[in-house]
Amino acid sequence: YQNSSGAICLKEEDGKGIWGVPFGKPLCGTAQTVDYYANGKLQILFGSGSSVYLIDRLGRFVTGFPIDLGKEILLGPDVYDFNGAKAYNIMVLHKDNTIEMYNLKGVRPSSWTTITAPETIKGLPERLEVGGKTFWVVRTSIQTLIYPFGGGNALTSLKGDQMIRPDSEVRIVDAVSVSVDCYDGVSRTVTLK
Repeated sequence: YQNSSGAICLKEEDGKGIWGVPFGKPLCGTAQTVDYYANGKLQILFGSGSSVYLIDRLGRFVTGFPIDLGKEILLGPDVYDFNGAKAYNIMVLHKDNTIEMYNLKGVRPSSWTTITAPETIKGLPERLEVGGKTFWVVRTSIQTLIYPFGGGNALTSLKGDQMIRPDSEVRIVDAVSVSVDCYDGVSRTVTLK
């Protein structure tokens, strides 16, 4: 956690403090654990400003960090290990209303296309597995949008009262479709291609 003076701190589950390290800049809302060296020892990954930092469980900053992403982070990072090999990817919501995916060198995958929306994105995307494929559920100030794994354009393009409510549950129907709740009170089935 970050204390009132800006220090990064680690404590036991019972509340007993383990260490505190001066930091002085606000965190971007999340801290995630990773096994960066793939040796069974965990480190803590967090964002501040336009950079992502990695600190070990003893309070030491890891060599090679911070990595500058080039844009201010609003929220993140969320961490993903898509292939189970500890080759982590992170996703962040930037202050310019874009969601980006990066590796832990700060490089976007070549297959990634920026996610954005015409209205304000309210949080990090939610991972959705349908029929063995990964999709991203993005909640905005007025609607829920679903994007393909590689980002880019939304797969859902409902308009007016047929838009998916921002608080809608996304229910898997079968290997290619989900059911969502729309503004007009109708639950619609959306095919994801």
